[in-house]
This record gives sequence, C-alpha cells and structure tokens, in this order.
Amino acid sequence: MHYIGANARLRLDDVDRALLARASILHVAGALVLPGLDGQPMATLLHTAQAMGVITFLDTVWDDTGRWMDLLRPSLPHVDYFVPNLAEAQALTGREDPEDVARALLDCGVGTVGLKMGSDGCLVLSNRGPRWRLPAFEVPVVDATGAGDAFAAGFIAGVWLGWPLEQTARLANAVGALCVTGAGASGNVRSLPETLAFMAASPLKL
Repeated sequence: MHYIGANARLRLDDVDRALLARASILHVAGALVLPGLDGQPMATLLHTAQAMGVITFLDTVWDDTGRWMDLLRPSLPHVDYFVPNLAEAQALTGREDPEDVARALLDCGVGTVGLKMGSDGCLVLSNRGPRWRLPAFEVPVVDATGAGDAFAAGFIAGVWLGWPLEQTARLANAVGALCVTGAGASGNVRSLPETLAFMAASPLKL
C-alpha cells in the first residue's frame, strides 16, 4: 500500500530556484507518483537544473496508472543519471533483458543508467561507452524497505565524490546491501568509512 501524502501537492513553483542554483546535484526520487510535477513540469525542472550546471538524478516509483513513458519521456533527455529498478524499467521500455532495457533508456536521452536488480546486483551503462554488471553483496536480509533509495544515495555519493563509475556502482550496491540488514527504510545504512570497510570485508553473491 502506498499513500502519496504531501507529495500530492508538490508543484514546480514550490522549488526554490535560488537553492537549486547553489546545488551540486538534484535528485528526484519519486517520479510517477508526483501528480503535480510529473510530465512536462518535471522535464522543465530537470532542464533548468542542467542549465545551471547541476547534475540531475532521477528514480521512479511503480506506476499503477499505467502511464509510464507517457509521463516520463519528456524528462529523460535532461537526466544525467537514471536509477530505476528492473521491473519499473521493463514497464517503461517494454523490454525484458536488462541490457536491452538500459540501452532503450539511453536511446531516450539518459546519460547513465544504473539499473537496480535486487539480489542480482546492478547493471550500469553509460552513453560514454562503459558497461558494468556488478554482483550484489552476500548479506542476511532483514527488511528490503528502502533498499532502492539507499542504492540511489550511494550512487549519488560516488558521483559527488568524483569517483569512477564502476567504483560508484559498487558503493551503491554496498549501501543497498547494508540497508536490508536492518529494519526500516534507513535500515542499517552506515557512514562512508564503515561502508568502505564493509565492502572490503564482505563476499559478493556469485
């Protein structure tokens, strides 16, 4: 069950342009469940951010209305990093194979796709050429709530730190893995040094 809450009232005019101009990264975490922002208003926001030199990130939520690409297509050319989960991306593109899905999103104008695949890790493709399929970390799962958002946070952190894309994707996998080892949406998410120690010490799911 999902209750939109205050997100139902969010509009483009609610975004502080002065704050946006001072930002390094803009992340829209709930595309397709932001009725006042989805569609052209979101495309305008992302385009405005890019014009200001802000790096843009986008994530989606399952769209029970079935509008999918009708709502999202205008935004995709203005997205530097798109981090949907595989099921959502399959619904968006009509493709099944993860690599076909990611390439279809690149064809829509996305700069880099970080495809979340749960226990299968992630697939990362960039319009600049690199491709990585990285396995998940082997961890005991307590609660998967928030794992996708944790992955996105790790990816954002790696980009903000200026890390190479492969290292960034590994960090995203690690933050998502730590999240599921605890209860609740923030789960067991740790500091960056603790997360790096976890990455060094933890086996991969092969």
